[in-house]
Amino acid sequence: MVKIKAKLVIGFILIVIMLFSFTTFTVCADRSFEITDYQAHVKILEDGDILVNEIFEYNFDGDFNGIIRTIGIKGSDGFKYFKASEYFPEDKELDYTKSLKGDMVTYKIYDKLSNERKLFLLEYQLKNVVTLYNDTAEFYWKFFDESNTSPIRHVKIELELSGEVSKEELKVFGHGPLDGEVSIQEDGKIVYEVYRLSSREMVEARILFPTSLVPNSSKIINENKFAEIMKEELGWAKKADRERSFNIIGLLMIPLVVLFNIFLAIRLYFKYDKELKPEVEMDYYRELPQDITPAVLSKLMSIQGVGNKDIMATLMDLVRKKYFKIEEIQTGRKKDYKFILIESDISNLKKHESYLIHWLFYSVGNGESVTLKEIKTYAKASRTQSSFVHNYNSWVKKVGQEFKKFSYFGQSKEGLKTSVKVILIEFAVIFLLLALGALLRVQWFIFIPLLFATGFTGFGVIIYGALIRKKTQLGINEYTKWRAFKRFLLHFSNMKDYEIPSIAVWEHYLVYAISLGVAEKVISKLKLILSDQKMSLRNSTYLYCMTDRSGRLNNSMFRSFDRVFSSAFASAGSSTGSGGGFSSGGGGGGGGGGAGAF
Repeated sequence: MVKIKAKLVIGFILIVIMLFSFTTFTVCADRSFEITDYQAHVKILEDGDILVNEIFEYNFDGDFNGIIRTIGIKGSDGFKYFKASEYFPEDKELDYTKSLKGDMVTYKIYDKLSNERKLFLLEYQLKNVVTLYNDTAEFYWKFFDESNTSPIRHVKIELELSGEVSKEELKVFGHGPLDGEVSIQEDGKIVYEVYRLSSREMVEARILFPTSLVPNSSKIINENKFAEIMKEELGWAKKADRERSFNIIGLLMIPLVVLFNIFLAIRLYFKYDKELKPEVEMDYYRELPQDITPAVLSKLMSIQGVGNKDIMATLMDLVRKKYFKIEEIQTGRKKDYKFILIESDISNLKKHESYLIHWLFYSVGNGESVTLKEIKTYAKASRTQSSFVHNYNSWVKKVGQEFKKFSYFGQSKEGLKTSVKVILIEFAVIFLLLALGALLRVQWFIFIPLLFATGFTGFGVIIYGALIRKKTQLGINEYTKWRAFKRFLLHFSNMKDYEIPSIAVWEHYLVYAISLGVAEKVISKLKLILSDQKMSLRNSTYLYCMTDRSGRLNNSMFRSFDRVFSSAFASAGSSTGSGGGFSSGGGGGGGGGGAGAF
């Protein structure tokens, strides 16, 4: 049967890829807006000026006073004119204010807005944008750059030249997101398109065309430039292809790494964690399988290990061994229970048993006795609470030391060693790819989710490797016997051939029933059988205190004891060129800017 921890860790590994969604909303207090679409038509005039018509589509959530458009004028001689209008649902001209900072002109366009969708039309002419070389004319312009803080869901820019030209005479390039596209239409128009433009991302156009189309341009540079520009763009195109290849590799590696690490966890289970088969199968075991303390038993049987019930079981076992006795006392309307030390020589006890006596009788009690109320007061008092928790943890540690003597679990850390080695190799491969990307000067941001997926799943595999605690053949044999003994405790009353032993034997059995979590069921059955045989629980060292008048487990005693420890730990816790894709180069053109709202 697959163990619980294996299920938990494998389930943990399956939840591996967190979805990162970059919101397209700019938020200001309790209001937000989204730019859903940007359509631009740009006409390059014969004198090198450009006429631009821009339509922005906004969705507003809340109240706004207008929109903002910032336009860079570097690479031009500035604006010839600017006009702003509401395009939909009404057609009306809007007022604006203008401010200049460096090469950036910011227009604040006023229009009262409230929870609505609106389209805005901006019309302007920029002077002397096209550069005229001896062998080519160049339009090199950014429509958005790093100054744009507003994501845009869709961008489409259509450029039109002033005369007819064949596709062969045009060289077109786009710079910005690698999934952007530029194409030359049949009518000679050039279209740039980007989906999901993130904030601070650039959209830049570069077009080479015959000088005859701008005969009146005054921005003339007397040199040949075509070959140099083509070489520059070819370099950027190769870099963009490398980046696309790296992106594909990075995206493909994410599911591969996840699946590989899941396979690694499964392999670790079958190789290092799958339990051996017991040498002997059995339904019932009618005697104590081995002379171990109930706390050590709990560590063998339970993934959770030692708990509060095992302190109670240890105390009852020490009562059975006649190191102390229990008395029921009345404190007002409530019952309390006193443990009285009757044997001071504890040299023959296990270390965790003697430590428990020192802790409860000498640290908490008066050296002779201790009550549940005194334990509760000591555990909750601010000056002694940390000491109580420390003593509990020390006791658990000593139980662990005693547990190791029995060699129930192997000491091998092969599962951890294997998982660490494989995950380190995975990270080494990723960092080699990052180094190669740096050498080739390509963007490596796609490897961030790959690193996250590797780290997340790898961390889970390493945790699983560290948690592997495979039982030895001795451990699985004893585990099987104790499980059979537990079934015997639950079903002994139905065994007609079973001869009920003395109360002393049952006292020994019941301390283990407490750690096995079946004490209440066993006592309810035992009471009926002993009464039929006219055997009284008053002859027991502790069974009488463990049962109430109806012969059931004394829940008040057990609940009181459990509350003491639970409240103590709760209190302690509360104190703490010819079209195609864009390239990633460029940035040297004029223009730039962004959009927003206020």
